[in-house]
Amino acid sequence: MTVDTRQSAEFLHGLGYLYCRGGNRERGLVFLLLAARIAPEDTGILRTLATVFLETGAADRALSAIEKISAIEGEGATDLQLLKSRALWLNGENAGAHRAFLDYLKNRTAA
Repeated sequence: MTVDTRQSAEFLHGLGYLYCRGGNRERGLVFLLLAARIAPEDTGILRTLATVFLETGAADRALSAIEKISAIEGEGATDLQLLKSRALWLNGENAGAHRAFLDYLKNRTAA
């Protein structure tokens, strides 16, 4: 990835984040999806996408982003368990959400 491409992805990520926080989630999602298309291995962009998907009620899309992050970073990320728990809960999978939350608590206290 070239420096210009990297900077473009960072710019779109920041713009998408600001639009989402400013209340214009639809436009923010467009910028975040463009950033993810440019830099598909950037876990920061994927984390922001997963969070916005959760805020908009798109639990399946959030779980997809979380799976991509897990494939890149591994299963050890504590914050990922919390995101996964929220996504599963939103999806109506309460038992899985509870297990993921307990994993989050266990890993958080171990760190």
